[in-house]
Amino acid sequence: MYFDTLYAIVTVPTCWVSRYLELGPLPLMTQKESRNRATLLDQGHLICISMPVTNDGWPDAFGFGLGGSGPCYILWVEDGSSAHAAGLRPGDQILEVEGRPVSSLTCEALTKLGQECLNVPPSIGVISRVQYVEVPKKKQEEVGLTLGDGRPLVVVSVTPGSPASYAGVRTGDLLLEINEVPVTDLAEATRTISSCEDDVLRLGLLCIGRRQRHSRVYSASGSRSETTSQAQRLKAQEFHRKLDEVLGDHPDLKEKVFALLKQYAQERKVDRLAYMLPMILTEESQHRLINNIR
Repeated sequence: MYFDTLYAIVTVPTCWVSRYLELGPLPLMTQKESRNRATLLDQGHLICISMPVTNDGWPDAFGFGLGGSGPCYILWVEDGSSAHAAGLRPGDQILEVEGRPVSSLTCEALTKLGQECLNVPPSIGVISRVQYVEVPKKKQEEVGLTLGDGRPLVVVSVTPGSPASYAGVRTGDLLLEINEVPVTDLAEATRTISSCEDDVLRLGLLCIGRRQRHSRVYSASGSRSETTSQAQRLKAQEFHRKLDEVLGDHPDLKEKVFALLKQYAQERKVDRLAYMLPMILTEESQHRLINNIR
């Protein structure tokens, strides 16, 4: 009864890291022209971060940039900025601004809304949309993708029939991570890919726009062993097992999770799912289930 519901959820190619971040207000120190100095305590070190006193330059003035035409995504985050200190990361989708759902807004409309907010800076709710693919790699073998410079880096071409193509990488994907390390420099990214000695290259991608991945899973020998649907079905079964493991003593919570997933399968309201899951799974030991909903 519930397997189809779970399967519908795990096929959504997202990485669920639901968090609602407050970009300030940070304690002010001094005011000079249009800038403030704010103090943060970061891992025991006192650091200073520049903060605008108005939202006129939002989001760039706060250290991050947007892209997309509804929904909108964070494409880059400046190191040492207030956005970086607050936990914003490239690949985050903006769900809310000051409690208002904004997934349908264009980048221009969202920017205008942020600049018109009274609170400086406005509070925003985000969810990570970074998708991870594993590309099999053999020594002296090309993975079959070409990168272009940008902020972030972009996949400009994928060789048909190559490991990257079968893994699900597509032209236009934005490359954010290689082997879980953020990348922003084209030369460094190209060098990392070509010199990687691991059997698998793990890429963190952001795909703007609706499209279906048709990835395949490779066996250790390099041959295609499973189709996407088979791999996703295994993920659904694994999620069901983990659900029993974590919530075995809480049948009421399991029913609530199933009901929420069923509702999502019917309505496809991502914002509601992202908001309600942490409300149901309140204990820290239960939070790992959220990351298993793909």
